[in-house]
Amino acid sequence: MGALLYFGLKFLAYTGWCYFGLYKFRADQQPRLTRSVAYGFLRLLLGLFFGVLIFVVSMSLISAIGSGLPQNVITYLLVYVPVRWIEWSIISILIVPDSFSFSNWAIGSGTKNRLWRFGGIVISCLADIPLIVSLGGVVPVGRFLC
Repeated sequence: MGALLYFGLKFLAYTGWCYFGLYKFRADQQPRLTRSVAYGFLRLLLGLFFGVLIFVVSMSLISAIGSGLPQNVITYLLVYVPVRWIEWSIISILIVPDSFSFSNWAIGSGTKNRLWRFGGIVISCLADIPLIVSLGGVVPVGRFLC
């Protein structure tokens, strides 16, 4: 899968989810599309930035538990899900008005906020499926192609 196609898909998925977040939490503010594109792009950049952390942590974990499909899936879930919680929490600070305190930032400012962040994690993982398929079912962790 081409890198441009992969990042384009991620950008569209993130933009769509940010649009939904703006609709859900900031329905009174316009224009939603412009903001969702900006937040989607920021989320994409956060993914690139935190990708270095994901690489280092997943490489260490894969070295500890071994490689193979089950270990790769476990590593993917143990590393990507918490990092993506942090990434979507940063976006939440921008979208959800009452998520500025540390406790709200860390755990969410309510059930709707936590569900939106969790949905963002699901969207992020679903957007990885085309890459996983193009790699022949290899889950991208650690040394990337373990």
